Amino acid sequence: MLAIVFSFTSLLAAAQAVHEAPADAPSSGRVAPQGEPGQPLTVTGTVTSPDGAPIPGASLYIYQTDDEGYYGVKPVSDNRHPRLKLFLRSDPSGAWSFTTIKPGSYPKSRVPPHIHFEVSAPGREPRIFEIVFEGDSFVMPEMRQNPAFSVRPIEDGKVTERIVLR
Repeated sequence: MLAIVFSFTSLLAAAQAVHEAPADAPSSGRVAPQGEPGQPLTVTGTVTSPDGAPIPGASLYIYQTDDEGYYGVKPVSDNRHPRLKLFLRSDPSGAWSFTTIKPGSYPKSRVPPHIHFEVSAPGREPRIFEIVFEGDSFVMPEMRQNPAFSVRPIEDGKVTERIVLR
């Protein structure tokens, strides 16, 4: 059953249209507003080509649940209209960053807390994936092999991610 869910997630990601950041979007920002309940988190990274060259101006759309696992104002949880979201563009060195809170797991589920990413750049295949957090009991071994997931550690309130666009 778990394999079916992961396969469906991968197919859904491939078929889904990628949200495009405005051309003038910043390279850093805030997903969760100041004062949002939850564990503070800073997420940083780069967008590169497979050979490691930076990709400036890449579009990033990031969204997540609040610390209780809701996308909207409780009890609404519609991931098509998330309350906590952000559009970014990578800077000239491919870098980007944002502050947020650690998201919660969906209520009454075994889905690990995660942050959604939709990343694209002209002439490159888009990448849609979720960061899930190392050490979370809901992270399954299969997630480590599935490109729809990136299992990342939280170290001193920080997470780093290198996004490769082919």
